[in-house]
Amino acid sequence: MEEVVADAPDVDEEITRLEAAVESLAGSFEAMRERASVAEDNHRKLAEALRDTDLEEMAPTELQARLEELAEENGRLRAAVNEARGRADRIRSRLMLMEDELADD
Repeated sequence: MEEVVADAPDVDEEITRLEAAVESLAGSFEAMRERASVAEDNHRKLAEALRDTDLEEMAPTELQARLEELAEENGRLRAAVNEARGRADRIRSRLMLMEDELADD
């Protein structure tokens, strides 16, 4: 009987450790469930967005070529916008000069 009493604290400690492990696993499981839910939601949104485009029917190589074309076009547009800004700045400077000249007269 003494052996059972001597082992009792060990059993209580082991049960406490097991309870803590189960709580930890339950918390991890809940976190993983939440992450899976978010991932599924993101997948659904991306799949819907893909269906709204014609990209779903494109092969990966065609898609890569199209992305490169768009990047080149974006570069040309950016250059055109920068050139237009420069022209607008020059026009603004001329107008300011003309205003100053008119104010001096």
